[in-house]
Amino acid sequence: MLGERPLDPAPTIRLGRLGLERIHLAVIVLVVLVGVIGAAVLFLRSRPEVVPIEPELVATGSPIDTGAATGADTGGSAEPDDTADAADAAPSGRPPDDPSAPASIVVHVAGLVARPGVVELPTGSRVIDAIEAAGGATPEADLTPINLARILTDGEQVLVTEDPPAPPPAPPADAPAAGAPSGPVNLNTATAAELDTLPGIGPTLAGRILEWREQNGRFTTVDELREVSGIGDQRFAELEPLVTL
Repeated sequence: MLGERPLDPAPTIRLGRLGLERIHLAVIVLVVLVGVIGAAVLFLRSRPEVVPIEPELVATGSPIDTGAATGADTGGSAEPDDTADAADAAPSGRPPDDPSAPASIVVHVAGLVARPGVVELPTGSRVIDAIEAAGGATPEADLTPINLARILTDGEQVLVTEDPPAPPPAPPADAPAAGAPSGPVNLNTATAAELDTLPGIGPTLAGRILEWREQNGRFTTVDELREVSGIGDQRFAELEPLVTL
């Protein structure tokens, strides 16, 4: 034994250091894992939470009258709709019956009908109904000026007349207009009414012409008409061919 070499302590020291390094490495890995897990938890908690929203139910359509259904549930019968029955019973073209109005009216149909006289008709009847109730219009009657669609009232009269008279014949194209002079007007003998028939000469100018004639005597020329106040060149040009001396 004296000749043996002493044991080397270095491997023991290296094994001890290696064990410490593994422990440190495990601790570091554990710390890292804890940090990662903690960060993941914080990340998940910080994310916004999605809350589902239930769709809002909106009622559509028209309300239903439950009066008839209520009557059926309680064992009673629903009352009939008097308004609908009255509308169905009303004659075509006539308004529904008014509860306050009489059931019938009396109308006097006169003139050119088959049976003139007083007829009784349902309320809401029209003029054509009254004429037909009187036997209809005669051939010479003219219904054009009558409103056959008008609704009648109680106590009125419907008068049917003959064809309107033919209009008077139109005057010839060369006939003078009413009130116009048939020939030239004599300035020295014409009256105020005759002077008034001239174009542009009213009662005022006619009086001025007569006044000039009284002050100056007879007109010696037609040009002297210019001396009358109110007669200018344009009016004189219109009067010159219509007057004489």
